[in-house]
Amino acid sequence: MSSIPVLPEVPPPQPPGHGLPLRNSMAVQIALAISLATVLLMLVGCWMVGRLLEHEFTALPMAIPEQQRDAFIERAWRVMFWTLAAGALATSLLAWCITRRILTSVRQLGDTANRIGAQALGERLPADAVPAELAPVAQAFNGMLDRLQDAFSRLSGFSSDLAHDLRAPIHRLLTATQVTLSQPRSADEYRAVLEDAVTDYERIGRLIENILFLARADHAQTLLKADWQSMRERLTGMVEFFELLAEDRGLALALDVQPGLRAWADEVLFARAVGNLLTNALRHARPGSTVVVSAHAMAPGFARITVANEGDPIDPAHQADIFQRRYRIESPAAETGSGLGLAIVKSVMDLHHGRVGVRSAPGLPTAFTLDFPPPARRRVDFRPAARRSAR
Repeated sequence: MSSIPVLPEVPPPQPPGHGLPLRNSMAVQIALAISLATVLLMLVGCWMVGRLLEHEFTALPMAIPEQQRDAFIERAWRVMFWTLAAGALATSLLAWCITRRILTSVRQLGDTANRIGAQALGERLPADAVPAELAPVAQAFNGMLDRLQDAFSRLSGFSSDLAHDLRAPIHRLLTATQVTLSQPRSADEYRAVLEDAVTDYERIGRLIENILFLARADHAQTLLKADWQSMRERLTGMVEFFELLAEDRGLALALDVQPGLRAWADEVLFARAVGNLLTNALRHARPGSTVVVSAHAMAPGFARITVANEGDPIDPAHQADIFQRRYRIESPAAETGSGLGLAIVKSVMDLHHGRVGVRSAPGLPTAFTLDFPPPARRRVDFRPAARRSAR
């Protein structure tokens, strides 16, 4: 058995500025630079004053004793020296205070960044309370935090969706298996239990597929293979596929497609979005009614697909949130789904840069619409270098 390698210990994170050499301090460097410049200027000034005094003493008409003159010059140099030292010290302290005040905002940025973690992703750097030179840095850092928070929220939502939607079918399978194994049974009884479990297994498979699709769509990992699709051909095939389900529920399907209409869409994702709307419409339609699927052009290149059914209207309070994940409208008369069907429809339309909408009111059919825009125009660069690189 191979031994497990021992990883080196990682030192705990330290606050910004802790343990840094003094020579790396910007405040010290600026203070020393200003002090050195001040000392040099004062030395030059003292040298010029001394030369001037010596010249003046020499030019006086009356003779001054040499001892008295030397004593005066010595006192003058001493006063200049102490003045120079006091000025250099005062300048250093002033430079230090000013620099520390300027760098306070930098330390605040570091302290705020150090507090940000998985439990505090909502905190941001104070971009409006820093010097103008540091504002772009703070704004860029806040933008990065926004993207990280969005990705973290999506990951948490994915985990929550997976746990919530898998709990019920797995619990049913576990209970049925425990009850079946509690006592000896015949082969037919075991077969009946396994046949009942197939439905839950299929449901689990659909849930996992739907949640993975939403996760890939959120992170733009779903490759869109769009092309011009004939609406007559695509919608006719889908209506024929759902006719048996509609007959079992005592419903009828009707199709109304504008002649020659085409939509720029991915064939697989288009079928998935329209199929989810049809499944939802058949589930909530009033028995004996007709579900209408229509397609018309709104403008050149723009196509609108509408799936309408007669049933209970959707309350306006729910219409704004109906496309969110796991959002369900509790209705005792209707079947309860996983709450992911309309969220998948919205993700499909987001990938197409389109729009999904709903219209519902008392006395009117409930209609879901899918608006497919034309393909985005690609900008052509006519520069010779760009054309050569494109080849």
